[in-house]
Amino acid sequence: MSNRIKLRTLSGTFFRAISADRVDDVLSPPGTTSAGRYHRPGQTTLYISPLLEWAIIAVSGYMREDGYPRVVVPLEVGPSCVLDQHDEEACRLLGIDPNLSNASWRSALSQGREPTSWLNADAARNAGADGIIDCSRMIPGGWHVGLFRWNKLGGPAVTVAGAPIPIRLSKSGPKWGL
Repeated sequence: MSNRIKLRTLSGTFFRAISADRVDDVLSPPGTTSAGRYHRPGQTTLYISPLLEWAIIAVSGYMREDGYPRVVVPLEVGPSCVLDQHDEEACRLLGIDPNLSNASWRSALSQGREPTSWLNADAARNAGADGIIDCSRMIPGGWHVGLFRWNKLGGPAVTVAGAPIPIRLSKSGPKWGL
């Protein structure tokens, strides 16, 4: 089925927000017990954004909740074939409903349910995609990428491309904003 699916090729500078105390692990996969919007515990996903500001907005709510300092690290990403959830035809062919990715994955887990976004990630992984484009819920026209594999045979090369940039949020900003 994947040979009929048009994947989008991405490359260039992207940005990853990470806890300041984990900056040396910026290219490491999540811990084996960690779960996220596009990965189950034990699965690998590297969450990145094409713009610095978008990477900051993507973690601002978590920062306002937990108070942990975070930084953004510029990364150089080699050619990657990703499923773009904006591509209605590719999603239709894979049985992906992009709206499932908009549901709160954290709420689903806290209620003992499987996040519906995992179904979309499963379909993209099964189609051979290197990752998935996530349509931002907070940034009009914005998007992020979850890379499923990197720096391994068959996956894109990802390298650190600059020094960590500390994230500073305004005290009166919105939960998911600067």
